Amino acid sequence: MVKKIVPCLFLFAAVSLGQSVILTLDAPDTNISGLALGGGALWACDNVTNRVYKLDASTGSVLLDWYVDASGAHPTGMTFADNKVYVALTSGYVNYYDASGSYLGQFSALC
Repeated sequence: MVKKIVPCLFLFAAVSLGQSVILTLDAPDTNISGLALGGGALWACDNVTNRVYKLDASTGSVLLDWYVDASGAHPTGMTFADNKVYVALTSGYVNYYDASGSYLGQFSALC
């Protein structure tokens, strides 16, 4: 079964504002837990395979992907800022990468 990337929040916002969905893309994996938009791409992370995907935002084609080594934790969400990909983990930490997938570091998101 192919899952579709249709974020419920975006879908709800489009419907509530009288807009229509203009594009639906096939998900690159089956357990997408986060989406981000930035750097001219759509980014997705999978919380079972621990992979991050850089997608062509207009076609959904996978341009790049990499494994998130999270010491037993799994990706729960992500964002893109300052040309970096930030991946939130179930451990309460955030790994961050450059746009080519090179690991740059980690910080705690715990208060």
